[in-house]
Amino acid sequence: MKMHSGYALLAIAVIAVVALILARAPGKDGNSALLVNDARAQVERLAAELDSRTTPTGVYIRAKPGEVQKADPWGTPLEVTYSQGGIAEIVRVRSAGPDRKFDTTDDIQTQRMAANLKGVGEGIKKNAEETAANAAKGLVKGAVQGVKESIRESLPRKKSAETPPSATEAGSGDSSRSD
Repeated sequence: MKMHSGYALLAIAVIAVVALILARAPGKDGNSALLVNDARAQVERLAAELDSRTTPTGVYIRAKPGEVQKADPWGTPLEVTYSQGGIAEIVRVRSAGPDRKFDTTDDIQTQRMAANLKGVGEGIKKNAEETAANAAKGLVKGAVQGVKESIRESLPRKKSAETPPSATEAGSGDSSRSD
């Protein structure tokens, strides 16, 4: 009798192990919810990791070919792509999903976006330099104009004291004198 109870415990343990294996294995259609969740978490982690790799201007430091050697739960290597439009740069991570084929409805993907200010920074720098140069020219022109006006204002007073009397002043009284 003791022999049969040992076999019964062994049989229960084997059934439990088989049940766990079957729970982790894809079903007939390859769409196990656990594996899909694992793939989704894996894709999100990799996207977050790649998204954190940027230069100070927001340009992604791109993964080199062969650098990302991670496979989804079905054994298909994850796909990493980068794209850029305007000042936005996008990194996309994708699993082929249970059917192991990319560009089908069961693909699991996510993307992250970074603002790429690479060209914008150069434009701002150029415009700031140009604006500063123009402002400096304006200050110099303004200072020169101010000096000119100061000189003009001070010269007429000196000239009026030193200029000979005008023709009307000469004819009104001093013309009768002869030396």
